[in-house]
Amino acid sequence: MKTEGAVPSNWTARTLALVILVLGVRAGHAQEDMDLLLGLSLEELMRIDVTLASGVEESIFDAPAAMVVVTAQDIQQRGYTNLAEIIVDLPGFDVVFTNGIPYLYAYQRGYRTPSTQRTLLMIDGQVDNHLWTHQATFSRRFPISSIERVEILYGPASAVYGPNAFLGIVNVVTHQGADLETDGNVADVRIHGGSYSQRGIDVTLRGRQQDLAYSLSGRVFRSDEPDLSGDFGFLDNRLYGDEQIWGPLLQQEHRNRSFGTYYDPTDDNGFLGSITYHDAKLGFVHWERKEGYGAQYVADRVQNNVFWNTNGSHLYGEVERQVEDWLHSSSHLSYRVSRTWGGWPEALPDWNEGMESYSYISNTNWNSISNSWLFKQQFEVTLQDVLITGGLKFERKELTKAYDIPGYWNAFSSTVAANAPGPHGLGAGIGHSSDSTYTAPPIPNLEMPPANLALTEDLGGFVQGIWDRDAWRFNAGIRWDDNSIYGRSINPRVSAVYKFSERRALKFLYSQAFQEPAPIQVWGGWNGRLSNPDLEPEKARNAEIIAMTQTGRLFHDASLYYSHYDDVIKEEAENAGSRDVWGLEYRGRFTTPNPLTAADLSGYFYYTYANVTSSTVFNHEAGSWENGDTDLGDIAPHKINVGINIPTSSGLNANLRANFVSERKLYSQNPLRAQGETIDAYVQINGALSWSQEPFGITLKVTNLLASDHFHPGVEQADSGNDFSQRSLGFRNSLVPQPGRSVALRLSMQY
Repeated sequence: MKTEGAVPSNWTARTLALVILVLGVRAGHAQEDMDLLLGLSLEELMRIDVTLASGVEESIFDAPAAMVVVTAQDIQQRGYTNLAEIIVDLPGFDVVFTNGIPYLYAYQRGYRTPSTQRTLLMIDGQVDNHLWTHQATFSRRFPISSIERVEILYGPASAVYGPNAFLGIVNVVTHQGADLETDGNVADVRIHGGSYSQRGIDVTLRGRQQDLAYSLSGRVFRSDEPDLSGDFGFLDNRLYGDEQIWGPLLQQEHRNRSFGTYYDPTDDNGFLGSITYHDAKLGFVHWERKEGYGAQYVADRVQNNVFWNTNGSHLYGEVERQVEDWLHSSSHLSYRVSRTWGGWPEALPDWNEGMESYSYISNTNWNSISNSWLFKQQFEVTLQDVLITGGLKFERKELTKAYDIPGYWNAFSSTVAANAPGPHGLGAGIGHSSDSTYTAPPIPNLEMPPANLALTEDLGGFVQGIWDRDAWRFNAGIRWDDNSIYGRSINPRVSAVYKFSERRALKFLYSQAFQEPAPIQVWGGWNGRLSNPDLEPEKARNAEIIAMTQTGRLFHDASLYYSHYDDVIKEEAENAGSRDVWGLEYRGRFTTPNPLTAADLSGYFYYTYANVTSSTVFNHEAGSWENGDTDLGDIAPHKINVGINIPTSSGLNANLRANFVSERKLYSQNPLRAQGETIDAYVQINGALSWSQEPFGITLKVTNLLASDHFHPGVEQADSGNDFSQRSLGFRNSLVPQPGRSVALRLSMQY
């Protein structure tokens, strides 16, 4: 029997559709961006204006925040093929690759969370975090060819962006047709394949004809992912195929492959585009991720060969107008939908005496779907040397409450009675591994029943003033938000920037933010498990000093910060205690003369220090959280990211990058923490070798060049333990093994 979603995706058809679309474009000029391998100078890079910190264009020296900008040049030179690879090389992020759901966990500035929920992800300024889980998905779904730059902001930003701009923001800025210097069309096609049967196509088209411009990008990606079954005891194929544990579920299959062995398929795609005319813009974003469970969960409780699916669709319109010389107006209206659904093959250890090696089994399908209408009106008023910005926001959300899971332990169901007893009186979909057969319950309805929906309304407004006075730039803003469930929150931000010169600045910052509880934690459990309607928003306060200077070929940027967090929401869906983070980040870039060609050698050096304490500690004997200060865990005290880029006169470009992560304690709740286990330090080296000859290019990318054998810490509760002589202690692996060396080849054409 096949699980829901088992029909193979039509990857070939989607690929052909993208190719046909590209071939149908009439090129108005040959190519506009092909010189990226030679690249921008450091001076040009530092002159790039950013908009993320204040919502207005300003230099990175004026912006009231710590920031990193990754340009299209960086992406090309380093061989990046997805957004996750960009995040890994950044300072201030502790990352965990689970190859599961989500693909990458990214903890910004030392704040470990159940998933990547506290960093705001935006595409061209449009929030992309999932409506129901608040998850920022750093994966392989977006077309990398569409990216002009990625702006990464560190620290709270609720004063301008409202709820959930808690730890920072990642804004992906895409190429626009309106940016072309002359009328015509441009196409960028990238096809890549490599280890683990990965293959993908990435296409970006854009054009301009006088006041009318368009951009359209798409990507499809497929991979079988690395087989990590022999790298940790609770991923062993003997557990995936154990008859006592799984019984008749081993007769089922997904994507024409039977359960019983490690298999972790991926099928992702993403499309985005816009059309502009004069000052009006209509845009869309649509993406879908289908991922297996990878190494995230243990083999004696979850079969990983099933798709867990997430998608997002976003349609928006914007109108900008220069009303007067001193008044600029911006209006925004958008509608978006977020859905999470998929299969869950589970084996819960039988709790009856003498039956512990057997399981209550189920293979259920889950569903949640939420939507939002958003209207924003913003303005800019210029009064001599003062710029005042502000705006109002109204958002109406229709949110799933509980997962719709027919047959699962008396969960909410749209297709079978919640109290249907099933073969063992525990639910319509709950069987036993001693049974000879298993009959899966019906799948959920696509539409969520009204009884399982909650309506919320958000009203917010902000005002911000920017005042330039001699060598000083002062920025002060305050935001007020009122949510129909969580109530009101007021968050200020103040900063002072002193510029010794155009390339030397000292910044003083203070900001506050709040994080709404994710609906999945408020209502999303079943029968009250892991949900809590009484959750309160988290609160953040951040004080920071930043020093920046560019002297010739060197750019130095250092941040010293202290952050305090209250009402922390943990994995068990409860507010519990506070956290304190002392941190230091150094962000340096350099260029130096190149003996091989006129183009400089270039590179970066990042250093991150984080000291994270929590006011609650997990008591492993009692199995509960208690008050008491402790090192939070899973956050490395020291991290170093370094890279160098070497262009040659023959069109070749070599790029080498290394990431060092120091030894770290494990999360307080991880059973291995009680055993005194730590995560060993490691160094991973990645490289890319590129060659270009207009209009073609080829890139050979090697990840984990030296085949470093290392682990990342487990996610969420990380509760499996490491006693492989018995059943696991919980669903999530305490350690996550990392893949060895992998190779990918990318072919590109720009015209």
